Amino acid sequence: MVFTACSEAQGPQLNVKATLFGRTVRGNTEVKWMTESWQLSASEIAGKIDAGETTCVAVTAACIERIEEREPQVDAWIYLNKPLALENARVIDRMGSGGLIRGVPLGVKDIIDTFDMPTGHGSPIHTENRPDCDAPCVAMCRAEGGLVLGKTVTSEFAHLNPGKTKNPHNPAHSPAGSSSGSAAAVADYMVPVAFGTQTGGSIVRPAAFNGCIGYKPSYGDYNPLGVHDNTRSVDTLGMLSRTMEDQALMRSVVLGIPYRPIEPVAVADLKIGLCRTPHWDEADAATQEHIEGAADRLSAAGASVSDFELPQGFDALENAFDFVSAFEFARALAYEWHNHRDLLSERVKEGRLDLGWRVTYPEYRAGIATLQDYRNRFFAAFDGYDLLITPSANGEAPADLTTIGQAHFNRVWTALYAPGISLPLFTGKLGLPIGLQVIGQLGDDERFLDSTDAVFRALG
Repeated sequence: MVFTACSEAQGPQLNVKATLFGRTVRGNTEVKWMTESWQLSASEIAGKIDAGETTCVAVTAACIERIEEREPQVDAWIYLNKPLALENARVIDRMGSGGLIRGVPLGVKDIIDTFDMPTGHGSPIHTENRPDCDAPCVAMCRAEGGLVLGKTVTSEFAHLNPGKTKNPHNPAHSPAGSSSGSAAAVADYMVPVAFGTQTGGSIVRPAAFNGCIGYKPSYGDYNPLGVHDNTRSVDTLGMLSRTMEDQALMRSVVLGIPYRPIEPVAVADLKIGLCRTPHWDEADAATQEHIEGAADRLSAAGASVSDFELPQGFDALENAFDFVSAFEFARALAYEWHNHRDLLSERVKEGRLDLGWRVTYPEYRAGIATLQDYRNRFFAAFDGYDLLITPSANGEAPADLTTIGQAHFNRVWTALYAPGISLPLFTGKLGLPIGLQVIGQLGDDERFLDSTDAVFRALG
């Protein structure tokens, strides 16, 4: 089954339901509820399958049923082969025990190679592209028993031209990008986890708009082989989920290391900086209120919270990022530019591609040096802090499906290589999600996940 239909119908808000076990009852009779399989986290699914309480086939069928119910409103998937998914589920069940995520369905962003499914990069140029092998991140998931349910929608080459996905809370609103399909699928309970990628804000902002957890690891942590380049010097592979526990689980899977669950951290032991960034005035009033309120609540919970100012030279950092990103993006799309330019969207051609072919090599190298200098100065200033908190986006998802939103609150952290997570903690005036972005120390992601989980619990 390949989902291609686009519905403009105004569907209901997130329809997350539980199944009533037994008949309707009245009075003092106990009412028992059974959680649907598609509502479970990856950790819960793996645990129940290992315990013999369910099967991969049952979970996969439940997720497919959920997708069939919601996909006409959300359009999160570019490729879903129902018979293939169920056959792979039967194989996993026959194999028996073993694997950290045995039987867990997952989504894969459509710029990541899969040997048994097309990888189209959100472009008509590559609709028939069939990779010879899986990207390492996908191979690691399959080796641990994971089931690739399908490919999720991406913006064209993970850039600014949006795909067909709508926000699951209100289909008239943007799901952001470029990991739009992955974020929408996870937030709408179609799968518990899905891969995303980030060059500017393509994990964090979709997570914020759709209302799920988006984790961008420290640069270089997750192997990017088999993922289409956008800006190689900053591109980062990451994950969308609904729980912090699943981020820790999937980190172990992707890195091929022993599973290390989230470890408890006392909020009172954390030193946290409130970083408004020079773009603070672009955030709407509700976002500013929520972020500053979070700082106050964390302080009341015992954390050491203070204002954190970015080092001078922020404008130079952003300009350098623009030049470096454009230069590398143009070279990453050299084949498409020289052979299929007519099939590239105007937004891609007239954006970073046009700039990228005009940036000189000396300008590119100067940009690389500027970024590294700013990284050094930032981490010197950040030394001694555990976390920063800052907006994930400038507000709720806009009522405009032609935009993926602005990366102003995201790309600085991508450029700095720091790990970041968007937590679905708040709601705006339109009833749509607002995220809190948490930033951690480079290369200390395990501690970062622990500390972010403590923040999530304190504010949730």
